[in-house]
Amino acid sequence: MLASGKDAEKTSPQAFQYKGLQQFGYSFFRTDADPFAAMNDVPVGPDYLLGTGDRINLTVWGSFDGSFQLEVSRSGEVVIPKVGSVKVAGVTFGQLPQLLSGQMSRIYRNFQLSVTMGKLRMIKVYVVGDITNPGDYTISSLSTLLNALSAAGGPTRNGSLRSIAIKRDGKLVDTVDLYDFFLKGDKSRDIRLQPGDTVFVPSIGPVAGIAGNVRRPAIFELKTEKTLKDLLALADGIVPTGYLQRLQISRIDAYEKKSVSDVNLDPKTAGKDLDTLASAISIKDMDLVKIFPIDSTVRGYVRLSGYVLRPGDYALKPGMTLQDLLPPDNLLPEYHQAIGTLSRLVPPDFHMETSVIHPANAAAGKAGFNPELQEFDTVKIFSRWEMEEMPIVRISGEVQRPGEYRLLVGMTVRDLLYSAGNVKLTAFLKNAEISRMRRSGDTVSTSSLVIDLGRALDNDPQHNLALEPFDELSVRRIPSWVNEVDRYVTLSGEVKFPGSYPIYKGERLSNVLQRAGGLTDKAYLRGAKFTRRSVRELQQKRMDEVLSKSERDITQKQAAVSAVATSKEELESTKSALDALLKNTEKLKMQKAEGRVVVSFKPGQDLLNSEYNLLLEGGDTFDVPPRPSVVNVFGTVYNPNAFVYLSSGSLSTYLDLSGGATNEAETSDMYVVRADGSVFSRQQTPLFGSFLSTSMEPGDTLVVPQKLERVAWMREIKDWTQILANIALTAGTVMLGLR
Repeated sequence: MLASGKDAEKTSPQAFQYKGLQQFGYSFFRTDADPFAAMNDVPVGPDYLLGTGDRINLTVWGSFDGSFQLEVSRSGEVVIPKVGSVKVAGVTFGQLPQLLSGQMSRIYRNFQLSVTMGKLRMIKVYVVGDITNPGDYTISSLSTLLNALSAAGGPTRNGSLRSIAIKRDGKLVDTVDLYDFFLKGDKSRDIRLQPGDTVFVPSIGPVAGIAGNVRRPAIFELKTEKTLKDLLALADGIVPTGYLQRLQISRIDAYEKKSVSDVNLDPKTAGKDLDTLASAISIKDMDLVKIFPIDSTVRGYVRLSGYVLRPGDYALKPGMTLQDLLPPDNLLPEYHQAIGTLSRLVPPDFHMETSVIHPANAAAGKAGFNPELQEFDTVKIFSRWEMEEMPIVRISGEVQRPGEYRLLVGMTVRDLLYSAGNVKLTAFLKNAEISRMRRSGDTVSTSSLVIDLGRALDNDPQHNLALEPFDELSVRRIPSWVNEVDRYVTLSGEVKFPGSYPIYKGERLSNVLQRAGGLTDKAYLRGAKFTRRSVRELQQKRMDEVLSKSERDITQKQAAVSAVATSKEELESTKSALDALLKNTEKLKMQKAEGRVVVSFKPGQDLLNSEYNLLLEGGDTFDVPPRPSVVNVFGTVYNPNAFVYLSSGSLSTYLDLSGGATNEAETSDMYVVRADGSVFSRQQTPLFGSFLSTSMEPGDTLVVPQKLERVAWMREIKDWTQILANIALTAGTVMLGLR
């Protein structure tokens, strides 16, 4: 049983022997294509022999008109109306018009006719041997040998492409070598098949492979090819990158051993041309010829790299020097004239050595600086600022773009001002300072130069001084000039005309309130909130420091809590308390300091004569709320809520209204946050006074913290809780204790 194409490829000794090389020609046959898809559109040639099943389209005009579709019967005849039967089997298509015209002229006169082929007959052929899908195939009568082979999937890898036999009526009609078609495009031997023809694909003959640097590396079937010259012809010759001094032939000496031999095909060393040398070398079945590549190393060049216009490899010419590699138009501006490098491979081991060159002197061809170049030399040119520190000057203050700038040759104060975008409107032109450093040996001294910027901008040489490296020009601001954001305060709440107001030097809060129309009748001055930007920045800094330290301390306590607790319940309680503290710490990190300055106005107090009539700064805000009608109670009470303000109500009154403190409340640490932001605690109660009898004002808040267990390790937690509560107040919130 013949193997299928896929199985044959697996077991083929050629495919195994020459792994990595493809057998030539077999890729032409594709099993997924229909080889007869386009046969219906192929024109019929004059040599086409008519047979049973062909259809003829006959059109007549002249003395009479008519169109007829004539089918060749099994007897090889067609029947023309009024004319009778005409035998056409075996007649070529080129002879058919004359035959039909002669038969019809017996009946008709003065007519013309046209004959075309309609549907063509199908024929059956047999494809056998080392073929992918052997069997009988019904194909178009126009089909050729290649069509039949394609229909059968083509020869297997063990099938021959060079000795395909076509048999007809038991006799050999022709033997076809498909290499003529694959290599030369010669289709003259692709004969048209006849009904009953047999296509036989014999086993593959001797093969030889050629790999490497040839135009068509593959495994070729040998027929008349006996020498290396013949094999190279099949591979279309050696490419220029092939190494002729050593070709290797791997050979199997039948039933004995494998051997390898090297041959030299270099005409220069052998004294003969390539064809003559290749003709003298015989090729046998299963030979593998390997054409190695020449040395890939580029030879005869020097390399230029770095800070040049055209870096790259340059051809090394006899007597070529460094000057030849460095024409003036190839050196970029500001290349380093005194330092470059020349890297060279030094025999016998070709190790790399680098020497310093002087590019400027070499480009000028000066003796002693212009060495002769050798193969593989690499010359590198540097930018000046790769090898030297770039001189800079600085400008700060009232200019558009303060910063560092490169010091150019002859650069003056005015040049630097223009580089920085010129001075601002706020610049003080009468007086500016240049800070200058001077180096003397190993010591550095600093001096300052005072100039008039206005005169420098007018190019007065006494003030428009030439700059030196590391000079720093300071442009001052006009005295008493402040930025827009620094000269406005914001009034909000119960002010007749709230909004932002510019302030003037030495202006106080009462003055701005007077300009804003004063307070409304609903204003609750006792609950006024005053914030300041500088205070906010300082509070935020302190908050961040304390929160960071508290978080670190709590984390350390969490790690050591297991060794401190005396019971499982105490351990769980401690962990819960510490986790709650960490959560509060994270929440407070999200809060920002208000920058509130406590201003405590007593009822009926005049702001003008108050110590809280503050001197204003830019960015200050003053918010006066309407008089609130509630007092708040927060914390561990039964009903934390806001309660209506009672004129006669004391702290105990509102504590009772909230249901009183729970069992978890720490009543000794209760405190009151006043509407003005101040805090009053039990510790501030007079010696003989009662904290519970403290009077409450509208907007006040009573805070009842949570009780902590009276164990030693809880003292630290209590301290941390108090610290976080203070931070919360700074941020304008109230921390109610652990949850």
